[in-house]
Amino acid sequence: MMNDHRTILTNSGERLVFDNTLAALLDRTIKAIPETQLASADDWVPTLDPEVSRDPFTYFGKLREDIGDVIPYADGKFGNRAVYSPFVSNPDTPIFAVLGYDAIKQMVTDSEHFRNAGAYGEHTKVQLTNAITTVNELDGAEHKVIRNLFDRQVFAKHFRSDFTKSVIMPAAEHLCDRIRGKFDRGEEADLNRDFALPLLYITIGVVVGVPMERIGEFVEMGDAAFGGARDPQAAMTAIGKLTEFFSEQYEQRRAADDLDRGDLMSAMSKASHDGREFSAEEIVIYCRFLLPGGIETTWRQTANLGYAMMLHPEQFREIVEDHIHIPNAVEESIRWQASGFVVPRMSAKDVMLAGTYIPAGSSMMGIFGVANRDPRIWDDPDVFDIHRKRIAHLTFSIGKHACMGQILARPIVTEALCAFVTKLPDMELACNAEDIGTSGFQIRCPSSVPVRHRPTASY
Repeated sequence: MMNDHRTILTNSGERLVFDNTLAALLDRTIKAIPETQLASADDWVPTLDPEVSRDPFTYFGKLREDIGDVIPYADGKFGNRAVYSPFVSNPDTPIFAVLGYDAIKQMVTDSEHFRNAGAYGEHTKVQLTNAITTVNELDGAEHKVIRNLFDRQVFAKHFRSDFTKSVIMPAAEHLCDRIRGKFDRGEEADLNRDFALPLLYITIGVVVGVPMERIGEFVEMGDAAFGGARDPQAAMTAIGKLTEFFSEQYEQRRAADDLDRGDLMSAMSKASHDGREFSAEEIVIYCRFLLPGGIETTWRQTANLGYAMMLHPEQFREIVEDHIHIPNAVEESIRWQASGFVVPRMSAKDVMLAGTYIPAGSSMMGIFGVANRDPRIWDDPDVFDIHRKRIAHLTFSIGKHACMGQILARPIVTEALCAFVTKLPDMELACNAEDIGTSGFQIRCPSSVPVRHRPTASY
């Protein structure tokens, strides 16, 4: 179906090749994606006020201005609107939203007073049906050991470089060529369905060792796994199937001495730091963990990138004409429209945060997407501007618990924009800007970004 899949990440001369069979399989998979999968899972949550889902920036910005950087949760609401708390296990726990840039920086870097352990609550119950505590919920020495294993060995520089050249670039180019084909036939395309979602399933599928002939099955299981907000039982069932899939893959490959493909399973099986290695169960769980950790937020961020570009055609044309703007455009899109909008912590001790008393055991919801538009940090923060002075946004967090997946997410979003400006420089939004938008609270994205060929374009 393609060049030897086993050598893609170990030999930089090998590239993912979309022959006719694989291209046809991918085409069928894309066409079969249900509309429910493209929308934010938060769209199905009855306890999320639609106005908050539509525009949390204005709503929480006003609360920050009126109340402060830290606001309490009462009766299922922040302020006077319903906002569900996706990470809270015990509803009697004091809950606070952190909205200010500096307050969030303090929360995520003060490991004495705020911890990750136990912070993910209900999300953990749905997503992790096993006894393994994954790195996002670890603190202290064990967290440091696991992060060193991943950062220094599993996701070593050569892995990221080979992954970009061998998988991300050819996948992005193929998907843009497919969109170009639709344009040539006089059809419109959707940068969410036709590009962002399949790009992430292809790339992360290769990373975790999913055979390309099973990509359709992988997408279906992902739909159920991500849909915990609308059907928790179906999500848990899908996660169980994914765990079984990776367990079978690992046992078969270990028995066949086939753990030298350069993918995640291979890298984890060889990783060792200060005598610590990954167990077989950890390898299986982390491969499965990359589904929400590696696919959903980055797929949505890639859709948000397309949304930002199409809403600002003048800036898109600037990037087409001068690719030097690509890095700034990528970072500005991640700041302006973060897909991963909320990150939790638990307070380990009584503490004051931004003038607010936080009792020990409180559930903290860092609303990073709102903090990324703090007017005390950025001028005109609601404006998308690829020329603005770069200030570190909080989308990937900072400090010891900064997002581990950003080392893959940034190259994916960057190569997506590179493919847009080189392969589809003449695309434009195929509807009025007012007719599309992003939604969601935990995860934000547009359900679609319809695009068409702009025949009068000239560059």
